[in-house]
Amino acid sequence: MISWDSVLDATMKIPGIKVNREEFLNQAFSAAGSDIDFSGNRPIDYFDEDVIEKVAKDVINGQTMKVTGVSVLAGIPGGLAIIGTMPADIAQFYFHAIVLAQKLGYIYGWPNLLDDEGHLSEGTRNVLTVFIGVMMGAQTANKAMTEIAKRIALEAAKRIPKQALTKTAWYPIIKSLGKWMGVQITKQSIGKGAGKIIPIIGGVLSGGITLATFRPMANRLRDELRNEMFLFKSTDKHFYFESETEEVSPLSDAEFEMIRIRACINIAKIDFDFSDTEKAVLLNMIENVSLDDDNKAELLNDLHRKELTDIDFRSFNLSDIQATSLIESLVSIVNIDGFANPEKIYLYKIAKDLNIPKSTVDDMLLTDRGL
Repeated sequence: MISWDSVLDATMKIPGIKVNREEFLNQAFSAAGSDIDFSGNRPIDYFDEDVIEKVAKDVINGQTMKVTGVSVLAGIPGGLAIIGTMPADIAQFYFHAIVLAQKLGYIYGWPNLLDDEGHLSEGTRNVLTVFIGVMMGAQTANKAMTEIAKRIALEAAKRIPKQALTKTAWYPIIKSLGKWMGVQITKQSIGKGAGKIIPIIGGVLSGGITLATFRPMANRLRDELRNEMFLFKSTDKHFYFESETEEVSPLSDAEFEMIRIRACINIAKIDFDFSDTEKAVLLNMIENVSLDDDNKAELLNDLHRKELTDIDFRSFNLSDIQATSLIESLVSIVNIDGFANPEKIYLYKIAKDLNIPKSTVDDMLLTDRGL
């Protein structure tokens, strides 16, 4: 099976994968204006939607022509050896997808994806995973991108935070998304569906098929980014949630983690068969979570009690990413030692309360098993 991490690792080795935000935006918008400082500003601060749409379409057309042309790997020192065992056509396809994802993100107002040293950080890898997930049609990725955009807009961040996307609510959903993407890439590469997304024909991408697949993927990401563009407008103001009342507020990261792990403990106990494997997984979860020692002690106490913990899940309805991440975590526990009926009832009930369809939960269960 081809994992998304292996695809990402391979493409990250290809020269030219990193897009400098300011240089790219100055070049892309050179025909529409000059002497613009993009270091702390975004295109929507200077240009209307028609100009931004034209630039985005031009960039998509240009990148689509590149991916359907001669392989970018052909002229790289070291050739195919640079990407190890990754099939060259897959690496090239996603190289162009990742380059385009960065460019479209910048056009529609996302902050710098490179860190202070000009590198792609772990947080950036997670953002790119979400972007490519949107391109591949994962609804979970759409929700994740919206939630991440809201958080960044609130903080008026000029760069993607190094750690913000590797902890708490973000990590489980992004990890699950990466697993789903690996399954899709594998299916398209070796099954009967080969050629639908990643056409493998004699080791070289088929230009015609790639043209017909890469452009729709690009437009899917463009549409989603365009929907969220005004979250980032005007860097000195927060986005449109100013009208919300003080009583409506999302869970803090610590509150989310406490409820998530308590729910996982509940679902492991609920079938009266609390296995050693489940306990080990939960102990590891508690040990590695970003909580203080007092909170971890509370969770350990919950773990060793026979009784279940009463949990109020209503606050999860304020955040799709937290709700989905909670279900993903529960799914990972359910799949450890089978799918007992009490676990099934508990899982589906929570999902229903969070407005997550049963079919979505079933898909999560299958994806977690690698099916």
